[in-house]
Amino acid sequence: MRILDFYPANCKNCYKCVRNCSVKAIKMIDDQAQIVEEKCIACGTCFSVCPQNARNIHSDLENVTNALKEGRKIIVSIAPSYLGVYDEPYKLISVLKYLGASIVEETSIGASMMTELYKEYIKNTNAKSAITTCCPTVNMMVQTYYPNLIEYLIPLDSPMIAHCKMIRKRHGKDAFIVFLGPCISKKCEAYGYQLSGLIDGVISFEEIDKLLETRNIDISSFEETYPDLEGNYTGKKYPLENGILSGMKSIISESRFTPLSISGIDNLRGAFDAMNDGDLSNVLIEANSCIGGCLGGPAVPKKSKNVFVRKTKTKSRIHTLINKNYKNYTEQEKDLNYLRNFRNKQYTHPYYSEEDIRNVLEQTGKHTKADELNCGACGYDTCRDKAMSVLEGLSYPQMCMPYMRSEAEKISNIYFEYSPSIIIIVDLNLNILDLNPVGEKAFKTTINKIRSKPLSIIMPDDDFKAAINSEENMVGKKLNLGNYHMIVYERIIYLPKNKILFGILNDITAEEMKKEQIVNFKLNTLETADKVIEKQMRVAQEIAGLLGETTAETKAALLKLKKVVLEESED
Repeated sequence: MRILDFYPANCKNCYKCVRNCSVKAIKMIDDQAQIVEEKCIACGTCFSVCPQNARNIHSDLENVTNALKEGRKIIVSIAPSYLGVYDEPYKLISVLKYLGASIVEETSIGASMMTELYKEYIKNTNAKSAITTCCPTVNMMVQTYYPNLIEYLIPLDSPMIAHCKMIRKRHGKDAFIVFLGPCISKKCEAYGYQLSGLIDGVISFEEIDKLLETRNIDISSFEETYPDLEGNYTGKKYPLENGILSGMKSIISESRFTPLSISGIDNLRGAFDAMNDGDLSNVLIEANSCIGGCLGGPAVPKKSKNVFVRKTKTKSRIHTLINKNYKNYTEQEKDLNYLRNFRNKQYTHPYYSEEDIRNVLEQTGKHTKADELNCGACGYDTCRDKAMSVLEGLSYPQMCMPYMRSEAEKISNIYFEYSPSIIIIVDLNLNILDLNPVGEKAFKTTINKIRSKPLSIIMPDDDFKAAINSEENMVGKKLNLGNYHMIVYERIIYLPKNKILFGILNDITAEEMKKEQIVNFKLNTLETADKVIEKQMRVAQEIAGLLGETTAETKAALLKLKKVVLEESED
């Protein structure tokens, strides 16, 4: 079952998860982050830093809700870190009872049991060094990346598993056991035990907080209730740095081990590397993957105070219990089997030749050693590491930020340098920021001479002012730049976020001259036609006049002829 991953729809290619993953267990597929299960150690760092909150974590809340509906006997093992995570921790116990929990016990009961077993182990072991195994992430880290150190892992259960074994012993198979804490990796640790029936669910403080929010439940409105069984002072200190070691001071002082409390993946890597190299030995390492111990877990409520406040509150609350004794477990529970085994899960990186690596590097413009910036923007420490991740299918060449920026600048610079249009850039005070070569030629100047000077020294700025006042682009307008014997088609792009304006001027002088020539030709043609028509009308009038005179003379002649004919008839 896939327990941890990202919601694909929310991933925005920021690569923050890759940069913060100490073991590089994240791959980018189709611009989306995905967790590589065989590499992941479930530390939860990627989820904590994700700006889109794209965490997709398996939840047992539905199973718990169904158990409540079925009337099951719900028993909650609550991690002792609740004392620092919540402002009113004992009111949380009341809320859990209100939600349907039959019994609430502190996991610190299991922690105090582990302290006793750790003491026995330290007294009897022949191992050169020892590493505590309360943190599932540390266990996965050693098994996957430091298999040579598996022999130093103390082969005992975590407090969570130990406490669940106690609960199961006391309440039988019908009990529905739920662990509640600040950890994500506990979900991974519990998975196998869930299949075997030891534990039924793992819920985080963050999940409980969201549940209360959806049901409009206010913790502060409840009365305080103490857990049905509390752990002792030793067990309650487990979520603090040095919390495990402090309960074994006398035994450690009599042993050959030097105690080291180490928290944080990177700090642990340093120690484990030194152990691998033989530079560090005879040490007892209290290993916590989270900075600040379990109180720095990745699944605390978002509204919880920062880790230093949590640590301070936890210390002050458990200090009052230093002289109190609790009967945390029975003899039968002490005789349970708390041993566990660890196995080699080493992740082996594929081998790639130098030629393969160089081919990938050259795809991103890294042709020489000097081109390898090793800036880490892609999430990998070096350009070579990034190249190998590309070959492994975890990333792709375009994840190189300097390269992509260079390519983007190259394209924009090419357009700026070789555009046939005049491009002028001004700020909102209409001072010139840049002018491309075509503009320099058109305005008979250079950018160095006019940079930071008012736009009005080379051209009218009225349209630019109008664009600022309207806060809109100007689509297009003819502008006659008489001083330069030039007519341009002007477009203005207003970029308020960048506080600049782009002026794009296309020289249309030749087109306008052709239009004028065509108009003049048409006017000349009309004038010529008018003259011809006028002349034709004059000729027509002259012809008409001549035809009129001839017709009159003919009519007179015909009348005379008619008279003569009539006179002859009478005779």
